[in-house]
Order: sequence, then structure tokens, then C-alpha cells
Amino acid sequence: MSHPVQHGAVEAVETERPAVYAKRDQLLAELCGLGSTMTGAMAAVPGFVPCGHAFGVVIEGLYASVACGSEAELDELIAAVHDRSEHVSAHRGVKAGSVSAPDASAPEAALLLAALRGMAADAYCAMTLGRMDDDSDVLLANALAALGAGEVSHELLARAGSAAAKLRGLAR
Repeated sequence: MSHPVQHGAVEAVETERPAVYAKRDQLLAELCGLGSTMTGAMAAVPGFVPCGHAFGVVIEGLYASVACGSEAELDELIAAVHDRSEHVSAHRGVKAGSVSAPDASAPEAALLLAALRGMAADAYCAMTLGRMDDDSDVLLANALAALGAGEVSHELLARAGSAAAKLRGLAR
């Protein structure tokens, strides 16, 4: 037998964004800059793929941009992503990508950002298991660069879908 549930008055919900959300946005902007730097380095030298450490920074940062609740940890990651972008730039002779927050108001950009956020957990899990895939890693860098530049295409979305399926398999 069930009893009726009585609810009290609903109080206003706080509308101010916690500082951690601003840090996550800042981290995502830095990741777009790193993605641009890495994409530029790959374009400058055909066949070049950055080291696993660079992609590890991308994966860890992308995962944290969704899941991390610590401002201090986010600050550390923001600095690490920025430093990795400068490192790739200096060692590959390419311009460091501009740090720019993605404009997710366009449907394609919002879809790609959602896909990247979904892929972050699988990529992070696969990385902790010692499993990485160059094609998926390159896609993450290219997608972040495209988001930062506001240049999301249907072809990139299709590539993201394929990479998401591959990462799902690597995370198991």
C-alpha cells in the first residue's frame, strides 16, 4: 500500500555558476589551443604524429573538463596544457594555437563538443589501461582545433563517431 507523498514549497535554485565551471571552460579553451598547435605540427610535417605524452595531456584535460570538481587540479591541468602547447610549438617550429573557447551555439559545434565529452571517459579509461590509438588521438586534437576555430564539418562529426566506437572498444 502506498502513501501519498507531500512535498514542501520549492525554494529558488542558485543561478550563479560555481568557479569550477569557469575553470573547466578555461581548460577547454586551452585544449582547443593545444589541439590547434598539434594539428599545425602534423600538417607541417606529413606523417608526423605527436608523442603519446602530448595526447595524454589532451585526454586527461578533456576528461577533467567534464569530470573534475577541484579548482586546484583544474589550475594544474590548465598550466600543463598551456605548457604542452608551447613545447610542441617550440619543438616543431609551428605557431602555438590560439586559446579560444568553443562557441557551442551552432548545432554542429554543440554536437561535436558533446561527442568529445562523451569520448573523454573512454579515452581516459583506455589510456589508464595502456591502450591508445593514433587515429583516435589525432581526431581528438583535430576536433579540438576545429572547435576553437569554429570550423566544424559533417566529415569531422563522422570521424568523431568512428573514433568514439574505437575508443569504446579500447576502454573495455
